[in-house]
Amino acid sequence: MLESLAGVTIVTPDLDRTIAAYGDWLGYRAGPVATVGTGRATFWGAPAAADARMIHLHPEKGEPRFIRLIEGRPDPAYRPLAHHGWAAAEIIVQDVERLAERLGLPDSPFRVIGPPAVLDFDFTDRIKAMQVVGPAGEVLYLTEVSGEIPGFDLPRAESFVGPLFIMVLGAAEIAGSAGTYAGLGRAAGPILKARIEVLSAAHALPADHRHQLTTVALNRQSYLEIDALPPGATPRPLSSIGLPAGLSMVSFHAGSAAARMVIGAAGEWLEISPQSDHPF
Repeated sequence: MLESLAGVTIVTPDLDRTIAAYGDWLGYRAGPVATVGTGRATFWGAPAAADARMIHLHPEKGEPRFIRLIEGRPDPAYRPLAHHGWAAAEIIVQDVERLAERLGLPDSPFRVIGPPAVLDFDFTDRIKAMQVVGPAGEVLYLTEVSGEIPGFDLPRAESFVGPLFIMVLGAAEIAGSAGTYAGLGRAAGPILKARIEVLSAAHALPADHRHQLTTVALNRQSYLEIDALPPGATPRPLSSIGLPAGLSMVSFHAGSAAARMVIGAAGEWLEISPQSDHPF
């Protein structure tokens, strides 16, 4: 059974620039730069990644959930929010309006694609988020939660920009992708409809278009969101090192089963391993 999110991997064409972007603008701390190595690349089924440079980033307070950066060139066809697979990483923040002021500056390495707004959910008005595209073409949802929300165990940011807590999956249809996670011991919730303006903009749909989505609850205040993408979405292209472009894979802690890779129904890569014996 999947237990919780461990982290997300992003393939970036310029490792040093992306490290600086997360450090200088989001306060993330960088570990040592290493190479992927043959063992890890073989485990992923991406032997071309063995010599790629790699680093793990953590929030200012040192929470264990990571953002892993690996250097590689994206396929020229890659476009944010245009492909099936991991569409966005959602990070908890303390003050999204202040963060928007910072990231909206002319020299920011993050491009704002959605200004702060209360999310379009019938069950709460306590979630306000903005959306940006980072230097690797990765989409981040930067989210402030202003109070308790019945039915959800959401984290609070201990620093200005806290850890990852939701991964958003873009799928051709919800049922098949939800089945991937049901097979891993995690059933999805009910299907909802909501405006997701950045997704509509990426697919030339009206801003008030309502997209189908569902959520999958994990442990340790972590979740998955599955969005049904418009028909024009395409399979995610690979990068030069054989990993999916952009938000490449998501790492999960699991029970006592052996470490393994899983490819989901939307083509998303999952790196699954017990906490006591993981290759992360």
